[in-house]
Amino acid sequence: MKPELMELYTNRTVCDGPYDCRRATRDAIKFGADLIKIASTGGVLSDRATGTGQQMEMDELKEVVRAANRMGRKVISHAHHEEGIIAALEAGVDSIEHGTYVGPKSIRLFKSSGAYLVPTLLAGQTVKTMAEESDFMSPAIKEKAIAVGAAMQANFAKAHEAGVKVAFGTDSGVSAHGDNAQEAVLMQQAGMAPMDILVSATVNSADLLGMSDSLGTLEPGKYADLIALQRSPLEQIDSLLDVSFVMKGGKVHKDQ
Repeated sequence: MKPELMELYTNRTVCDGPYDCRRATRDAIKFGADLIKIASTGGVLSDRATGTGQQMEMDELKEVVRAANRMGRKVISHAHHEEGIIAALEAGVDSIEHGTYVGPKSIRLFKSSGAYLVPTLLAGQTVKTMAEESDFMSPAIKEKAIAVGAAMQANFAKAHEAGVKVAFGTDSGVSAHGDNAQEAVLMQQAGMAPMDILVSATVNSADLLGMSDSLGTLEPGKYADLIALQRSPLEQIDSLLDVSFVMKGGKVHKDQ
């Protein structure tokens, strides 16, 4: 794009350098952000050949976390390659989204910091399928999509087996909204037990959001958010793909 168009379209929460990242964080919160999400590494669907390695520096990451925490906000980080995962964890983020190339050092940091991993296996599978079966991706995007999609599940399995805390998330919008439960199937394929998957989607996700007082378990005083299934997901996790009853906040939205 022409520079004048880039200036017009660039959001004020894009930042460069530690103090500008502090400013961007404060701007986001001033205009209503409940949560700050950063990208410590490159992404898959961005049309760049710079890969998925670290792209935010430690001083920038620390300033975002400091400014957000000062104003009572959590920080989560999109991160693929391990150096970017490590940098974000060392800066103090609350969770890593994707964590594609998580390895021994980052696993140790996850456990010592108590941060969550949100694996988004469905996003990895989706972009890999897109790369293999469609022709709209540029060569740079296609190369990243195939590599990331192939690596996610195995590395997630290592992290889970090592005891990293996991919260359920899908990066929906990459995959279609409504297909979210496919994530549970992929998590089981990676070796996660059905009960652990359900806990990741309820108790753990509520904790990561800082909303355990109102979400995550069925208790008096919490939102009556319920689903009902024909079969137990503890026996067949794919029963989550066919939800026959939905109650949100005590109101029935679907009843078959």
